[in-house]
Order: sequence, then structure tokens, then C-alpha cells
Amino acid sequence: MLLTWLGAAGFKLDTSEGATLLIDPYLSRPATASPQLPIQLADLFPVDEIFLTNGRFDHSMDALALTRQTGAIVHASAAVCQRLADMGVSAHCLQIVDSEHRKSLGSLTWQARPSRVNQLDSSLVLRALTRQPTMLPEIRALDRQWPLGGIVAYDFQAEGISLIHFGSAAWIEGEIDQLHPDIALIPVEHEPEAEAACVHLANLLKPKLVIPHHWDDYFPPLSQTIDSRRFKSVMQTLTSEIDVYIPTIGQSFDPAELL
Repeated sequence: MLLTWLGAAGFKLDTSEGATLLIDPYLSRPATASPQLPIQLADLFPVDEIFLTNGRFDHSMDALALTRQTGAIVHASAAVCQRLADMGVSAHCLQIVDSEHRKSLGSLTWQARPSRVNQLDSSLVLRALTRQPTMLPEIRALDRQWPLGGIVAYDFQAEGISLIHFGSAAWIEGEIDQLHPDIALIPVEHEPEAEAACVHLANLLKPKLVIPHHWDDYFPPLSQTIDSRRFKSVMQTLTSEIDVYIPTIGQSFDPAELL
């Protein structure tokens, strides 16, 4: 298995059987985004499945182009699927997630888990407007065009490794307190508030490895770069049982080698 961080909450997962999955792929980043992603939409082919944790632009915007390019199946909540259908995604490419059952693709299995919106999103917007008030119309347009919809997390089992991806650092504790994945992909988008939330989430999951994402400046000035090394330092101070790996955008790695 290979993982590639695509920036923001996005990942590409390639299995040894030749399947390619995308999670929250957002590749149409502006030229001002930092760091720049050395992968273009056209580079992603073939793709078998696309998993969306929510309907925000930085999670779902590129689903339409990717389904037209690859014919991949998009898995998302009912509200997000409906929004994508309204924007032109074929019904044949949309699959409403079912949190009651585990599904499979070859030897890979996956299951959706109910999640929650990160309440810190509003403070992020307020800070962005303080830096550049003229962005208000653009932010409002993005909110209207890409509403949150339902939000889920996904846990995967592949090649002897269990992995869970959160697109938002919020959760329903009763849904995850029995999950203890090998790897947790956790968004570190807000500082300093989310640092405590992400550490708490990691301690609930008790994975062997945490991979922080969404710490890049993916849509300035709405976004800002977060010091992922600080998150790693806090985790290492609190526990020696959970390792932290900070990915490099666009570079693939074998998660088995990190465990």
C-alpha cells in the first residue's frame, strides 16, 4: 500500500492489487497556495473510488471533474451526493454511504463512521476576514455553492493495516471508542484550539501512528499554515506510544514501513 498526501484533507491510497482510492481530493488549489502540489487533476487516472468526508469546497470541489475523467464512484453522505448530482455528477457515479455495513474492493474493506462538524470553522473564517475583509463575497459564494452536508469519517482495512481518516477534528465518541486503528489521519487546521482536540482524538483512538493533514495554506487567506511540528512535539510529550509522521505534499510513502 502507498499513501500520498494531496494537501488539505486529501490523500491518494494505492493498494498492491492495483486499486486507487482518493479521499477528499482537492487539487484545484490557487497559485498562492503553499506548498504547491506537484500533482494535477489530469495526473489522476485511473481512479476506482472517491471518498468525501463532507461537502466543503476543499473536500468536494474536484469530484465532478474527477468522475468525468475517471468514472470513479463517489462515496459521500446523502446531502453531499445530492449536491454533486445537482452539479452534474452522474447518478451512476454516486453512492450514499452506509454506516451500518462494511464494504469491500478486492481485499480492501471500508466503513463510514458518523462524524461532526468542527465548530472552529467559524473562527477560521473570522480570522480570514480580519486579514482581508474583501474576501467576504467570495467566502459567502463558496459556502452557498459547497455547503457542508453530512459529515463522516472512514476506516479502512487493507494489507493487514487498519487506517481511519477524519476530515474534521470532531467526532461522536460512542462511534469511535471501540476503534483502535494502526494509523489515524487527523486534520490539524486550527491553532491553538484544535491542538487539544486532535490530541484528545488521538488518545481516544490510540493508534500506533498519527498522520496530521490540513495544516497547509491551501486557500489563502482563508487558510493559514499551521506548525505541524508543534503538534508532533505535543503528542510526543504526552505519550511515547503514539508516533507522528508529517507527510510531504505530493510524495508517496509506504505506511507499513512507519509502523
